[in-house]
Amino acid sequence: MANKVVINGDNRQFTLSPDIKLYALIDVGFVKTVKGNYNYEHPLYNDSPYNAPTKLKMTINKDLSHLTMVITDKNGLQKVNIFKNKDLAQTVELLNFILKDLVEKKILVEVKD
Repeated sequence: MANKVVINGDNRQFTLSPDIKLYALIDVGFVKTVKGNYNYEHPLYNDSPYNAPTKLKMTINKDLSHLTMVITDKNGLQKVNIFKNKDLAQTVELLNFILKDLVEKKILVEVKD
């Protein structure tokens, strides 16, 4: 089974689905890198995706066995905890929508302990 990841500030754990398919990754916006890994970046915004203060970044390795997932500032350099700021409630809603979509497409699975 793949590794378990927790987004900074969240209490849920996610891992890669055992039913993951390459075409599903491409359908939701993952891009293949030169090294063969799959990267996904999605702005988390309130009004405009062009002014998004944060973004969700995910990487899945080329053999679909390792996942990294983090929320960063708009430059992608600093980790951001969107769960501790009440003003970012809409951002948390958008993140939950994205994660729900990735679970429905059998890319991610929420790990229940």
